Amino acid sequence: MPDFLTVRYEKRDGIATVTLARPEKRNAMNREMFGEVADAAEEAGRDPDVFGVLLAGEGQSFCAGIDLGLLAEFGTLASLPGSQFRSFVRFAQRPYRVLATLEKPTLAAVQGHALGAGFQLALACDLRVIATNAQMALLETRYGIIPDLGGMHALARIVGAGRAKELVWTGRSVEAEEADRIGLANRVADDEKLLDEAEGLLGEVMAHSPIAVAQSKALIDHAAETPLEVEFDREAHAQTVCVQSEDHREAVASFFEKRSPRFKGR
Repeated sequence: MPDFLTVRYEKRDGIATVTLARPEKRNAMNREMFGEVADAAEEAGRDPDVFGVLLAGEGQSFCAGIDLGLLAEFGTLASLPGSQFRSFVRFAQRPYRVLATLEKPTLAAVQGHALGAGFQLALACDLRVIATNAQMALLETRYGIIPDLGGMHALARIVGAGRAKELVWTGRSVEAEEADRIGLANRVADDEKLLDEAEGLLGEVMAHSPIAVAQSKALIDHAAETPLEVEFDREAHAQTVCVQSEDHREAVASFFEKRSPRFKGR
């Protein structure tokens, strides 16, 4: 297993769990964590024995956002010549890009505070299971900055442009009931059952062909910006990939075998 300082990486039953592990700081993200979350997600993406990625936070909070010490450096970074601050932002965006573009399904198990960069981490994942005690907010405008880690892009797709603007501009907190109502939560779980519920949902996804999951993920992620005729063509190509796979042949054979004894041996 990879050796990290700010996250834990564990693999079991086809699930790679990446746990943010700075509980004394409510898992606030420093430079090391930005890099290590990306490294851990890439490790999961490369591993042929991993079929789903679970992102979790140790302790009472999922992630309280960017570490205040790092936030305090923004003025210094921004005053440097050239594009050094922009380079830092691109570095910080890396874990979000990796999670959002993995071919494997990703799920965030969110408890307690998921603020700023932490909320955006959850938004980078395909699915979210939210604990009843969760509080999620984008607080960047309070500091005269914007969410710059892909969160606005994901949020607008999930809840619509109007509600995304409201949440970004006001910085107000979204709790579990509202998250469920507006589509931010795929499931809401009691606090003590959060990880079990998250693993269960990810297991349901992983029970099906990883090729079909990867192909459908790519199509859904690009659907909003794709003309219908282009989408038809992409779906035809993706379906061809699925049908030609061993996963498909095994799934069909298993279906007919369970459906009727007449199909056994054929």
